[in-house]
Amino acid sequence: MVKDNLNNNLAFEEDDIFSSQEYKLVVSIVKRGFETDVLEAAKSVGTTGGILLQAKGVSKLKKNFMGFSINPENTLVMILVKDHLVVSTMKAIYSVTDFKSEAKGMVFAVPVSLVAGMENDYERIELN
Repeated sequence: MVKDNLNNNLAFEEDDIFSSQEYKLVVSIVKRGFETDVLEAAKSVGTTGGILLQAKGVSKLKKNFMGFSINPENTLVMILVKDHLVVSTMKAIYSVTDFKSEAKGMVFAVPVSLVAGMENDYERIELN
């Protein structure tokens, strides 16, 4: 049914909805409150947008304060970027949120096989 709705509303071949460009998912994990720093750093090198997920760290190393166990609250920032922006994006993010900073950040990238729904991909699809 979804495929029928797509075919009725958009004129494209089945595989045309997937981008053939190379993308990577840049993921940064920072202490809660530093996600804006990550997004601003990424924006400074030409990336746009991102997804924020609230997370709780799990580690064998436990921190205690007055007998209470403390688990740091983190934010996961995910940014889908084209290959040519990956290194500059990661450098920009890490320069403001490295692990030695108050943000206690880390950043890594993972390959992405297929992408559909990117803003620039809609230019390739003609509406009926």
